[in-house]
Amino acid sequence: MGEHYYTKQPSVSHEEKEISAKIGNITLKLTTDRGVFSKDKLDEGSKILAETFIDQVKEDDFKLIELGSGYGPIALGIAKAYPNSHVTGVELNERAFDLSLRNAKQNNISNVTFICDDATNFELSTAVQHVVTNPPIRAGKKVVHAFVDQAYQLLEEKGALWVVIQKKQGAPSMRKHMEQIFGNVERVNLQSGYWILKSIK
Repeated sequence: MGEHYYTKQPSVSHEEKEISAKIGNITLKLTTDRGVFSKDKLDEGSKILAETFIDQVKEDDFKLIELGSGYGPIALGIAKAYPNSHVTGVELNERAFDLSLRNAKQNNISNVTFICDDATNFELSTAVQHVVTNPPIRAGKKVVHAFVDQAYQLLEEKGALWVVIQKKQGAPSMRKHMEQIFGNVERVNLQSGYWILKSIK
């Protein structure tokens, strides 16, 4: 059984590389490594999630959390697009977390914080207006659904959860779970087989 990118301490040998990631009109230079999610290029689902959020959210004065932030592309792209907001990324994988700190520095993005913790089980002192996530599908339905449950706890009233998931990876099941937890769900984008689902608390 090989390691997964949601392993806390990947033991696979390092092989760092630099990639360029484009989110809308924002370009990020990102360092990646073995043992992290989508090390060779920005994941398509992550790109669609970030671009959909930026396309639909017009105000720039919010607090946002990304659950499972990896080496940082979504959190950094959103933080750069909304300089008056604050973005927090939460990531269990220590290698990905270390890379996200470095990537924030090398892109000169200061309105972002990264936390190394379990995205399904941590506490914040203040509620946030938005939660975004590209959940770790390979961790299984129980973990993926726990991301939704956690988002509900983190959001303030009227706050929004944004999720990207492919139909073949369980989008209908995810939609059902979001409906159960939030009492509402809307598919706000469908692109390249990826669903962007949104629920309001």
